[in-house]
Amino acid sequence: MANFSNLEILDLSENDFTGSITPYIGVLSSLKAISLSYNRLNGTLNTPEFCALKKLEEIELARNGFEGMLPPCLNNLTSLSFLDISSNRFNGKLSSFPIASLTSLEYIDLSYNLFEGLFSLSLFANHSKLKVIQLFNDNKKLDIETESHSWDPLFQLKVLVLPNCNLNRLTGNFPKFLLNQHELEVVDISHSKLNGSFPIWLLENNTGLQRLNLRSNSFSGEFHLPSDDYMNLRWLDLSDNHFDGKLQEDIGKRIPKIKYLNLSQNQFEGNLPSSIGDMSNLWVLDLSFNNFYGEVPMELVANSTSCEILRLSNNNFCGEIFSKHFNLSLLSLELQNNNFTGTLPAVPLNVLLVLNISNNHMTGTIPQWIVNRSTSPGVAVDLSSNSFEGQIPCGQSLSDIINLSHNLFSGLLPSCLNLQYVRHLLLQGNKLTGSLPKAILNSSSLVTLDIRDNRFIGSIPDEIDGLPNLKVLSLSGNHFSGVISKQLCRLKRIGIMDLSNNSFSGTIPYCFNNITFGKLASSDFVYTNAVGFGIGGFSLPYKSVLDTTLEIQGSNVPSHTS
Repeated sequence: MANFSNLEILDLSENDFTGSITPYIGVLSSLKAISLSYNRLNGTLNTPEFCALKKLEEIELARNGFEGMLPPCLNNLTSLSFLDISSNRFNGKLSSFPIASLTSLEYIDLSYNLFEGLFSLSLFANHSKLKVIQLFNDNKKLDIETESHSWDPLFQLKVLVLPNCNLNRLTGNFPKFLLNQHELEVVDISHSKLNGSFPIWLLENNTGLQRLNLRSNSFSGEFHLPSDDYMNLRWLDLSDNHFDGKLQEDIGKRIPKIKYLNLSQNQFEGNLPSSIGDMSNLWVLDLSFNNFYGEVPMELVANSTSCEILRLSNNNFCGEIFSKHFNLSLLSLELQNNNFTGTLPAVPLNVLLVLNISNNHMTGTIPQWIVNRSTSPGVAVDLSSNSFEGQIPCGQSLSDIINLSHNLFSGLLPSCLNLQYVRHLLLQGNKLTGSLPKAILNSSSLVTLDIRDNRFIGSIPDEIDGLPNLKVLSLSGNHFSGVISKQLCRLKRIGIMDLSNNSFSGTIPYCFNNITFGKLASSDFVYTNAVGFGIGGFSLPYKSVLDTTLEIQGSNVPSHTS
C-alpha cells in the first residue's frame, strides 16, 4: 500500500491479521478513516507514523490486543470525530489522554481497557458535537467523576454508557450535568453505587429516552413515571436497588411500548396493577425477589402475548395462575417460591426452555405433556416442593432436568418412561415404590439420579452400569436390600454415591477402592441453562463433599471394611 497516497478509507476489520501496525501506515497521508476492528493485532499506537495521519476523522480499533498508553500526539488529530478503541489493553491514567483538545469528537468508546485513576467528564465540556460516550469498565481501578466542579457542557448527548465505573465514588450522587441534557436516547449507569431517589426528571427532560439502566445501585424510595404519557421507553432496568412501595396503577399505560422491564431484587409490594397487561410489546418481565402479593392479573397472562421470559419468583403471589385465560408462549416461566395454588392445565403449556413452579401449593396429578417429547421440549422442568400426587406418567422427555422432588407421588416408576435425553432426574422425598425399572437404567445421558427418601425395594440391578455418565447416585432412605452390586464399579465418572439408610447386607465391593470420589464440578450441583436460570433444589446431605463422598450408613455391612 506504499503507493496509495490518495487512499481515504482503509477497512480491514473482521479478519485474522496479527502483529502491530506497520510503519508504512505513515505514507497514507490522505487517510480519513481507518478500521482495524475484530482482528488479533497488538503493539502500541505510540509511533510517529500513526500520529502523522492528521486528516483522520474516524479511528476504529475495537477488539484487538493493543496495549500501552495512548500517545499524546493524538492531540494533533483535530478533525477526529469517531474514536473506538474498546476491548483492548490500553492502560495508564485516562486523564493524561489529550481528550480536551479533540473538540470535533462526536463518538468516543473507551470501554474494556485497563485504564486507572481518576477521570473527570468535565474534560468534555467544550465538545459541542459530542453525541456518544461509552466507557464500560471491568477492572475496578477507574474512577469517573462528574461533580468535581460546576461545569456546563456545550454538547447534547444521545448515548451515555458508564457501567461499573466507580461513578462519583465519594458522594454517590447522580450526575447533575444530565439536568441540562434533552436529547438522550440511551443511559446506562448500572453497577455504580449511586444513591438517592429515582431521577424522574431524567424522563421528563428526555422524551426520546428509549433505554434506561440503573441496575445494581443504591437508589431507594418509590418509583414513579412522569405524569404525562411516556411513550418511547423500550428498556428499563431498576433491578438490585432499594426501591419500595406499590407500582402505579396506570404503569402499563405510561410505557406501552416497553419490551424489557426488570424490577427484580427490590422491596416493591402490593398487588400488580391490571394495566401491566397493556404492555403488548413486552419480551421480558422480571419482578422476582420482591414483596408483591395477591393474584396475578388476568390481563397479564392473557394479553402479553409477545412475552418470552416471565419471572415472578420469590414473592408472595397466590391464586391460580393457570386459568383458562393463560395465553402465553414463553421461553422461560419462573414462578418458584410463591403461594400459587391450583393444578397444571391439561392442555400443554408452551414453555420451551424453563418451567419452574417449585415451592408453591400446587396440587393434583401432573399431565402427560410434562414428560412427553412432542409437547414438552424443555431444558428444565422443576415442580418440586408442591403437593402433586398420583403416578408419574409415561413419555419420552427432551428435558435436560426433571425435578419432581418433595411431592406426594406414589406407585411404581413406569417402565415406559423414556429418559434418553435427561441429564438430571430428581425424585427425592416422595412415596414411590417398587424396584428400579430397567428403562431408567438405559439412560446413557443421565448425570444425576436422586431418588432419596422414597419406598423403593429390591436390590441394585446389575444394569446400573448402563449409566456411563452418572456422577451422582443417591439411593438413601429407601428399602433396598441384598448385596451391593459390583457393577457400581463400572460407573467410571461417579463422584458421589449415597447408599445410606437402606437394608444392604454383605461386604462393600473391594473395587470401590479404585473409585476416585469427590471430583465434581460446581455445575453438577447447581444446574443452569441457556437463559441463566438456576434450578437448585438439589442439596447434598454431606458436611463436606470431599470428606464423605461414599455413604453406606444404616446397612448391614461390616464396619471394618474400608
